[in-house]
Amino acid sequence: MASHATIDRTWVMTEPITVTPSTGSSQPATVRVGFLSDMPVGQSLVEYLDPIILAFEDAMNEGRLTETIELVGCHVLGLPAGTAENVIAAYMDLVEKGCLLVMSVGVTNNALVLRDVITETGVPYITMAGTTRFNGSHCFSLANGGHGEEAAILAAYLAEQGLRRVVVTGEGSPGDAEYRRFFSEQAALYGVEILASHYFDEPPGDDELDEVLGSFRALEPDALAYCGFGLNSQQLNPSLARLGWNPPKVMNAAIMWALSGPEWMAALDGWIGIEQTINDHEALAKNPNWVALLDRFERRFRSRRDDTMIALLYDQGRATAEAIINAPLLDSAGLTQGLERIKMMPSTLGGPRTYIGYGPEDHRGYRGDFMFMKQLRDGEFHFVSYHWPQWPVNR
Repeated sequence: MASHATIDRTWVMTEPITVTPSTGSSQPATVRVGFLSDMPVGQSLVEYLDPIILAFEDAMNEGRLTETIELVGCHVLGLPAGTAENVIAAYMDLVEKGCLLVMSVGVTNNALVLRDVITETGVPYITMAGTTRFNGSHCFSLANGGHGEEAAILAAYLAEQGLRRVVVTGEGSPGDAEYRRFFSEQAALYGVEILASHYFDEPPGDDELDEVLGSFRALEPDALAYCGFGLNSQQLNPSLARLGWNPPKVMNAAIMWALSGPEWMAALDGWIGIEQTINDHEALAKNPNWVALLDRFERRFRSRRDDTMIALLYDQGRATAEAIINAPLLDSAGLTQGLERIKMMPSTLGGPRTYIGYGPEDHRGYRGDFMFMKQLRDGEFHFVSYHWPQWPVNR
């Protein structure tokens, strides 16, 4: 990795990673694809690219993918820590380097910044962002959550547990507006009353957070809910400890920040939130594609990364491979059509009944039980429940 010569707070791979089929044509066609990390922390791409490389190799070993792939990587310090201009410049840099498709980590604020630019370039982009507003003829998602779906799962879980009087906090950024709207709608559907809510525009100081949570406690709610991107979530348990308040605590997919490291893992201990893979230590029915992937990944890279990010990245790699396989022409328009032809593709993420599908003007890929409730306890996630949508009258 090296600092980008002209884009501030941006790092690039010095050479593309080349993945070539071991059999087939002696001179296979070459397709260049990009990967953009737009997370507001870090500068490394190492942990992101291995699952994508394995996805290409698997498709080649199956005899499905016959083209050579050149993978170009870039990390930009994205919103909310960075700037919109740098995010756009980093994406355009990959386009100008000849990438026919760009995969990404995907933060909602950054996805929304890129949406119109992607439409103008015609270079398809796959994001993990959960927003429903990342729409356009070349905008695709394999979401690490889903703003509306997360809200529905949280509201249904609270109602099922009899926790019907709740207080809510989270971030106040434009990208998090969907969480607020969807949770309000879903709470009403499931008979959950929101007693009070407070969303922070900036990470709060200890005194400010203690004051807000203290005012929540005075309302004697059944539970505390968190809906947002998650940058403030690390502060919650210390504040609750200072207040001596230990309510039932539920969170959207922001709980996945616990995967960032042991400190964040400890900071979210005891929360129940939305996750997307069932871990090795749980003797439960798992997605068979997930279990097999972990075994192959361990053989290939000598480590067993039992966390959701590897599934998200592998699925992006597989979707990109299928786009190339399905494409009528090996250009960006062809890869967009190739993605839209994916139907009931095996998913590595999610429960046993998760799959991936796209279509024209239908670019949200995950279907089925791709999210569920888990609790973080003593440094490990523990499965809590799936969400099976049901009208209240039927219960």
